[in-house]
Amino acid sequence: MMHWPDGQRAALSLSYDDGLAHHVDTVAPALEAAGLRGTFYVPIHGSDLAARPAAWRRLAQAGHELGNHTVFHPCRREPADAFGWLSPAYDLADYRPEQLRAEVQVANQALQLVDGQHRRSFGHTCCDIAIGRGADAQPIGPLIADLVVAGRGAHTERIVQPAATVDPMNLGCCSGDGCQAADLERLVAATLACGGWAILMMHGVGAGHHPLFIDTAAHAALLALLAAQRDTLWVAPVATVAQHLWSR
Repeated sequence: MMHWPDGQRAALSLSYDDGLAHHVDTVAPALEAAGLRGTFYVPIHGSDLAARPAAWRRLAQAGHELGNHTVFHPCRREPADAFGWLSPAYDLADYRPEQLRAEVQVANQALQLVDGQHRRSFGHTCCDIAIGRGADAQPIGPLIADLVVAGRGAHTERIVQPAATVDPMNLGCCSGDGCQAADLERLVAATLACGGWAILMMHGVGAGHHPLFIDTAAHAALLALLAAQRDTLWVAPVATVAQHLWSR
């Protein structure tokens, strides 16, 4: 059984992917109004970061984590026809170890210029946890474990049960996209019941920002629930929870 700060019974991390403009404009302020802080996984290329670094700096200064989401957001193009938005040049199945490491290193450096932080978590793009094909496939975690404090990994729909056997570079996550308030209430209840760590992955909040999104009302209900549970449930960025766990 894990010992969480201040006698809390469990932990939960809110994470938002892809560096969308409304993450800065509406999502982060909504978290702050509820007394919560989250992790924003921001790819360097093609996100809102390049257009408004000062806005993202203010987000980080408010206590949110800017998580590493690589430079080009590579994914495994499997099946290829489902990834029309992704250039074949960024197919993780064709990446080499040194290529991936370089991307993560450059992303770290770019994010450090924005937030001044030296330690952050990694959000596996598309929840893919390996590069290469067939017998040449390699897990990503060991390749970058010295560059980040933890990795939000495969989409498992399971609550992390911290133990010596947990891989800190492949922490399973639950998707909030498409969930209703009742679904999220069940997740919070299950997290408290088992004393684990739920890592919730979301993209857009409300329609029109990203093909994957959580309904605005469901998201607002979640934040209200988490604010009401602050004495029993520790809500903190992924890097913060990871550093607490593995420092013990």
